[in-house]
Order: sequence, then C-alpha cells, then structure tokens
Amino acid sequence: MPIIIGALKRLEIMRRDSSLRDKLWSITQKLQSGLKENGFNLGVTESCVTPVFLSGGVGEATNLTVDLRENYGIFCSIVTYPVVPKGAIMLRLIPTDINTEEDVKKTINAFKEVKEKLFSGKYVSDKIAEF
Repeated sequence: MPIIIGALKRLEIMRRDSSLRDKLWSITQKLQSGLKENGFNLGVTESCVTPVFLSGGVGEATNLTVDLRENYGIFCSIVTYPVVPKGAIMLRLIPTDINTEEDVKKTINAFKEVKEKLFSGKYVSDKIAEF
C-alpha cells in the first residue's frame, strides 16, 4: 500500500507543478543538442532517455562504461548485440531534473574523451580493463 500512496503523491505533485518536468526537458535538450553538435549519433529519440550509438563490441562497451563510471562519475547502461547490430554499441543516458548545465558539459566532455579512446583501441580487451 505505501508504494501506491507514494505513486499517487508523485502524480499529484506533477499535476500541480510542472517546474521539475520543465527542468528535466531543458537539461535533456541541452544534453542531446550538445552531443549532436559534437558528432554523436543519437538516432531518433522523443524521450529523456538519450541513446548514444558508437562502433565496437561487447568488451569495448563494457570497458568504456567502466571508464565512464570510475573516472568520470557518469553512469550509463550498455545495449549490445542482439538488441543492436553486431559491431554497434548503444549507451543509454538518463538525465534527471537534479542534473545541472555543468553536469551536461561534464558529460559531453567525458563522451568526447571516451570516444577518442574507443577509436584509438584503448578499450579493446577480452577482460574488463583497470583504469
């Protein structure tokens, strides 16, 4: 029962005040446009969930996300084959209303750095690398 009460309370707050939703969409738009401006393929998305498509295998995707988490403080989920074609990596970022413009800048810069590492072969390994 407490879960239902909590969900109903969140719906009530969302109906009464759109400021959090507005901030979430503002942050999402800044993140998505910034990534696109820096050459990232986001595919087609109409939600706050932001996919970022790169080339590579499961090992590279795993090492890249470990690097993002451990060295940049950014969490994202990995989607690989068979959900996406072999040789493709999809990373999913999920911004929230507590993220700031500084967080967006930090994320874009981190993605630029890990993209360079990915293309240089730094993440190629059969095991998870230590960074």
